[in-house]
Amino acid sequence: MFHAVHGGPWGFHVLIVLAICAAIFGLLQLLPKQARKYAILGVTFVAGLYYALEFFLPVYAQPTAANPHGTGNKLTPSMDSISNWLVVIGAFTVGLGVVNLSTVHGKRLTKGGNTAFNSAVFFVAMIVMMVVGILKSSHPNSINKNLFDMLFAGALTTLDATMFSIIAFYIVSAAYRAFRVKSTEATILLITAVIVMMGQIAVGQWMTSFNHSQNYYLSQLHFEVVRDWIMTLANAAAVRAIGFGLGIGAIAVALRIWLGLERGSYFDSQS
Repeated sequence: MFHAVHGGPWGFHVLIVLAICAAIFGLLQLLPKQARKYAILGVTFVAGLYYALEFFLPVYAQPTAANPHGTGNKLTPSMDSISNWLVVIGAFTVGLGVVNLSTVHGKRLTKGGNTAFNSAVFFVAMIVMMVVGILKSSHPNSINKNLFDMLFAGALTTLDATMFSIIAFYIVSAAYRAFRVKSTEATILLITAVIVMMGQIAVGQWMTSFNHSQNYYLSQLHFEVVRDWIMTLANAAAVRAIGFGLGIGAIAVALRIWLGLERGSYFDSQS
C-alpha cells in the first residue's frame, strides 16, 4: 500500500502519522463514554466480520493469465492491505507497553530506594536503543547499522541468552519438586522423565546396548527406542489434545470479544 522512504521524508511521514493518531485519540476522548463504547464495539465487529466473511464465503478460482474469467473471493485481494492494519495495531500495543513501563519506572525513580538505579538503567537503555533505531531507519549508513547491530545482537541478544540460561536452573528446581513420588501421577511422570533422559545420553544408550539379537521385542526395550515412542506418539498425542483445547478456548474468547460480550474489561468501567 505504501512505498518505503528514507532520510528526511521518513521523519516527515512519522510526524504525519503521529499527528493523525493524536487527532483520532483526541476525537475519541471528546465522545461521551457510552458513545465511545459503541464506536469501539462497532469497529471491532466490522473488522471481525470481514475476516469471517473472507473465510466462510465460497472460494472460486482467482483470475490468472490462463483463466482471466475466474471470479475468486471478492474479499481476498484486500487481505494484504487489511493485514497491514495488524502491524499498526501491534505498534500501538508496543507504544502502550512503553507508556506503562515508563509510568511504573518513573514512579520508582522519583521515590528513590533500591530499585531507582534499575529504573534509571531502563530509561537510558530505552532512549539509546530508540535513538539508534530511528537513526538506522532514517539514515541507513554503515555507522548507524553497525551501532544498531552492536546494541541489538551484541547486548540485547546476549542478555536474552543469559536470562534463559538462568531460567534453566529454575526449571531444574521445579522439575525436582514435580518428580518427587507423592502420587501415582507423579510416579508415572518420574519414570517417563528418567526414560527420556536416559535415551538422550550415551550412558543410557550403552546400558541397553546388550541386546544385539534379532529378537524384535527385546530390541524395542532400548532406552532410545522407548524415548522415541514417548516423544513421537504419547507426547505428540498429549500436545495435540492441549492444542485442541487451546484452539476451542481461543475461538470462545474471540467470539466474546467480537460480539462485545467480554466482561471485566474496558467496557465495564465505561458503562
